[in-house]
Amino acid sequence: MMYRAVIFWVNLALRLVFWGGILVVGFWVYNRGPEGFVEDVQGLGEYWLGQYEVYSQEVKGFQQQKEDQIRMQASAQQQQKRKGWR
Repeated sequence: MMYRAVIFWVNLALRLVFWGGILVVGFWVYNRGPEGFVEDVQGLGEYWLGQYEVYSQEVKGFQQQKEDQIRMQASAQQQQKRKGWR
């Protein structure tokens, strides 16, 4: 019984979000017109692609930093092996 009640409310919430989103997009197109809507969507796409590029560069930098750290640790271990045991 409890399971069905939870599923009902989750389903209701999802439907409200879906239909609310459709209404918001409809009002957006109505207020801005089709051309303005397309311009807005293109602007949002360009903004998010720019943010993605910034994030990608940060991730590549962190990966390079981690690889350099691993290389330094490996070279330190090899130098210690070359010393032999004393």
